[in-house]
Amino acid sequence: MQGFQLNSFAAAIVLSTLLMGVVGAFVLIPVACIQWTWNSVAAHVFPIPVINAWQAILLYLAAGIILYLAGFIQIEVKSENLD
Repeated sequence: MQGFQLNSFAAAIVLSTLLMGVVGAFVLIPVACIQWTWNSVAAHVFPIPVINAWQAILLYLAAGIILYLAGFIQIEVKSENLD
């Protein structure tokens, strides 16, 4: 089995690439789906205007806040005391 060494710059590049992948998976893909669905379905069925990406981001945030306030999503931050 062969191993490899990473210097600090290469490690920063790898970690930032992974972070951008996570951002893409949890933010950009749902926003793109919201915008596509709104512009393809809702704008043709109802007399409403099409939306751009920024409006889709705001709609995504509003839906998340509504789900949080309704109790469907719970966010907890726990910390243990290391003695």
